[in-house]
Amino acid sequence: MCMSKKCRTTRQFSWFRLCIVVMIGYFCYVFIGQQTELSKIRQESQLVNARMTDAVESNTSLTAEKEKLSTAAYIEKVAREQLGLVKPGEVPYIPSR
Repeated sequence: MCMSKKCRTTRQFSWFRLCIVVMIGYFCYVFIGQQTELSKIRQESQLVNARMTDAVESNTSLTAEKEKLSTAAYIEKVAREQLGLVKPGEVPYIPSR
C-alpha cells in the first residue's frame, strides 16, 4: 500500500480535457458540414455556368437571325419558302408528292 499521491494509478476527472474534446468534436462537425455545403455550391455553380453558356449561344444565334430578318432578300426567301407567297405575275409551282 502506497500512501503518497505519486503512487495513485487512477486518474481524476478533468473538465478541461472534456471541454477540449467537445470543442474539437464541434469544430470537426462544423468543418465537415461547411465542406459539404461548399461542394453543393460548386456543383450548382457549374450547372449555372453551363446554362449561362447555352443562353449566350442561343442569344448569339437569335441576334444573327434578327439581323437577317432586317434584309429584304431574307424576308423574300422566307415568304416564298415557308409561306408559299409569290410575286404578282408569277405562277406558283407546287410539286406533287
